[in-house]
Amino acid sequence: MRYVVERDYLKNNVEIIKKELNGVPVIGTIKANGYGLGTVQFARELVENGIHFLAAARPEEAAAVRNAGIDCPVLLLSPVAEESDAELLIEQDIIACIGSRESALLLEETAAKHHATLRAHLKLDTGFGRYGFLPGEEEEIAALCSSLQHVQITGCFTHFSNAFGKDSSSVDRQLNIYQKMTQELERLGMKLGMKHVANSTAALRFPYTRLDAVRIGSAFLGRLSVPNTWGFQRVGHMECEITSVKHLPKDSNIGYADIYRAPRDMTAAVVPVGHIDGFGLTKANDMCRPVDKLRYLVHAVKDFFRDTQIYGQLNGRRIPLAGRVGLTNVVFDVTGVDCRPGDIVTLDVNPLMVDSGVTREYV
Repeated sequence: MRYVVERDYLKNNVEIIKKELNGVPVIGTIKANGYGLGTVQFARELVENGIHFLAAARPEEAAAVRNAGIDCPVLLLSPVAEESDAELLIEQDIIACIGSRESALLLEETAAKHHATLRAHLKLDTGFGRYGFLPGEEEEIAALCSSLQHVQITGCFTHFSNAFGKDSSSVDRQLNIYQKMTQELERLGMKLGMKHVANSTAALRFPYTRLDAVRIGSAFLGRLSVPNTWGFQRVGHMECEITSVKHLPKDSNIGYADIYRAPRDMTAAVVPVGHIDGFGLTKANDMCRPVDKLRYLVHAVKDFFRDTQIYGQLNGRRIPLAGRVGLTNVVFDVTGVDCRPGDIVTLDVNPLMVDSGVTREYV
């Protein structure tokens, strides 16, 4: 089993981004195991295709890039809370994130102990509710940063909560807050360096959010949360060998819960892939407001009337899943398809769902 990444598709997507942004610098986001494509492999591909500034969500991701010999600037998008992590940033020359007084003092104290200077970007919370200083804290931020002797502020950023919404109202609200905060910080004498607020969706949909740089991740994979009108190609698919082919008579049960019966005499192929590998996983309905429950119900009704069957590809033919997805195995209906054990089934799986233990193979 392997997750195959098409280099040509990735290169195509990078070129589309460059063309759309028309010279605006790109920060390539490599979080979440490189969006499922493998942290180091994905980082190398981006650098080879002209992306020379990277961003990670966790210290170990940024360190992996450095340990692989990639020496371009790497920004950590989240603040650290442990001295060992702050030391790692210093040792590996990673640009830190400051989102609170505590995170700033930790970086300052650690850098002073090691007689080092650490670069950092300020994180402003303009409406996401996670990391970052809040509106109204500008004087505290300015005073705090002026006291730092071993931390140099080289950038300032925020993160949009709803760039995929039907209109720009949420983005506009957050951008307005960001601009007011940065203007006040500059009035108080701060030099903020690189300003960046836009993720993939915002950068593509709302050009006025691009500022000094943009952070691009999902667009590289061609997996946007809005309709793809730019020509991106979906990068990556799973390949797995058939381990068994057998003939089942009509009405044979397949899989758990006794809910699937062979509708006719069937040729069944067993493929050793399942939930443990990331196949068949979906995001949970994790909101419980009445309006959200109604939305989930509407989607369920729509699903009832459309084809939600899971398919694979085998020898140029589309084959339907027979029964439920199991933990380690699935069965496909291969009736009428010439196949045997060892043949490859291709599956469309979101790389973010694919277990990190599955081999990533770039072709």
